[in-house]
Amino acid sequence: MCLKGYTEIMNTLTKQTRANIKNASKVLGVKEEDILERASRYYLDAIRGEVELQREFDLWERMSDETLAKSGF
Repeated sequence: MCLKGYTEIMNTLTKQTRANIKNASKVLGVKEEDILERASRYYLDAIRGEVELQREFDLWERMSDETLAKSGF
C-alpha cells in the first residue's frame, strides 16, 4: 500500500480506530500499513462467509415456501 493511500485511509477512520492501529503496531512490532492490510483481509473473508450463509438460508426459505405452496399449505 502506498503512503498516500495509507494516509487517505487513516484519515477516514475514527480517532479511536487510528489509536488502536497505532497501539497494535507498537505492541506487535508490525507496520501500521500491515495491520490495516491484514485486518481488511480478515474482515472481508468474514463478511464473505456471512453473506454466503445468508444466501443459503434465503435459498432454503424460498424452497420451503415453494414446497408449502405446492402442497396447499
